[in-house]
Amino acid sequence: MILEAHGLRVELPRGWSGRIFARDDGIATLHAGSFPVSLHDGDFGEHSTALMPDGGSFFALTEYRPGGGLEPGVGLFAPNGPPRQLDPSRFSVRGLAHPRPGQLGTQHFFTAHGRPLCLYVVISGGRMGRRSQLAALDHVLGTVQIAQRT
Repeated sequence: MILEAHGLRVELPRGWSGRIFARDDGIATLHAGSFPVSLHDGDFGEHSTALMPDGGSFFALTEYRPGGGLEPGVGLFAPNGPPRQLDPSRFSVRGLAHPRPGQLGTQHFFTAHGRPLCLYVVISGGRMGRRSQLAALDHVLGTVQIAQRT
């Protein structure tokens, strides 16, 4: 399934769900998960990750509005583009926006085409299943396209 809106595009494999939405100010967010994601959720998927099953994977790609000291390509947003391969050692409980038992998360801030964004990833379940979860996430993240804001 291909999702495309607000200058974001992703190809989701069978069994995954997702949505792309924008707030009133046009700032875009993409949610995707290996389970049904909530249609009514915040930028970092608080409701979706609360419903995430054991062995589930979720990611949010959330755009930020420049200004007030936030400058694309500078500081926290200096990296150019999202990671295409997730580093398993970067996942921890401290990486979660909403800590829950059995979940680990990571965040990566970057700029793509002048758009400051955060990639937030959550996985759940035991250590044995993480390799396949990360491989699936890497595959999906490899399909993400971010267009310049028009």
